[in-house]
Amino acid sequence: MNAIPGVSCIRPEGAFYVMMNIEKLLGKTIHGELIQSSDDFSTAFLKHGLVATVPCSGFGAPNFVRWSYAASMENIRKGLDRLEAFLAEI
Repeated sequence: MNAIPGVSCIRPEGAFYVMMNIEKLLGKTIHGELIQSSDDFSTAFLKHGLVATVPCSGFGAPNFVRWSYAASMENIRKGLDRLEAFLAEI
């Protein structure tokens, strides 16, 4: 995830999810969708990238979205590939 331009994360220590920082994406338009919040990002990513993430605004971290990695490595790779393709439309 940290190798993908525009996003970053801190390696989790024991959780089953990772918090992805989307601060650099705020104010940008992706697939015709203006990203002003983690809610906007999650909605657009689900619609255009077909990956569900959880906006972290409700957790007090408005510039982050949460990814679960309680999945197979194949599905994790597919999700990250979809993220990279989604962000290529900036």
